[in-house]
Amino acid sequence: MQCLRTLRCVANIPSILHRTSSPWPALCESIHSSSILKASYNPEINEEYASFYQSTEKSTFPEYNKIVYPPQTKTEPPRPIEYFHETRDLRYSPKKMWKFTTMIRGLSVDDAIKKVSFLPQKGAKILKECLLEGQKTAVKSYGIEYPSNMWIEHAYCNRGRILYAMRLAYKFPAKVTTRYCHVCIVFREGSPPKEYYPTVEMTGFEKMEDYIKRQRQRRILFSL
Repeated sequence: MQCLRTLRCVANIPSILHRTSSPWPALCESIHSSSILKASYNPEINEEYASFYQSTEKSTFPEYNKIVYPPQTKTEPPRPIEYFHETRDLRYSPKKMWKFTTMIRGLSVDDAIKKVSFLPQKGAKILKECLLEGQKTAVKSYGIEYPSNMWIEHAYCNRGRILYAMRLAYKFPAKVTTRYCHVCIVFREGSPPKEYYPTVEMTGFEKMEDYIKRQRQRRILFSL
């Protein structure tokens, strides 16, 4: 009986919201989940929902593309072109996206696209679109001659906005959390290195000396 009374009261909420708050059609459309979460997350298509999920903080990552280096001498090798690409407000958890960004570091663009193409997860498909978009922009606007002649120097993701909503559950409304992330990728012209994470091979005696040195460098704060 209590559940029936709750359903009877909740059934009147959309009509009340429609009369009281006309600029909120998203809440009036469905009581089980907000249609903000159902809407297309392209601000060009749904401009009325863009302010809900887009982050208000301005990113400084694309500002690295404006760096002007000093002129080089004739004896110096030519400096490879770098392009800093960022895709913001992606509907995916940053903790899940992190593992895909670490997989493509140190790979060429073609190998990175192939690697994420074989993965069935949603984050891999999103990252593939980011790679294709960055590759196209680097060739079109930043002077890289060949689309295949670049590699992923660095890739990581940041946390974006977090949206909270409610849906009807047994006796009590359930909380729905939607997370967003920003993907940052650095494209560098040329071929990738043989070892992105260089390994230092040491003998047993050298490892022992390194361990003793690190132990002797320890300091106790606020001590004599």
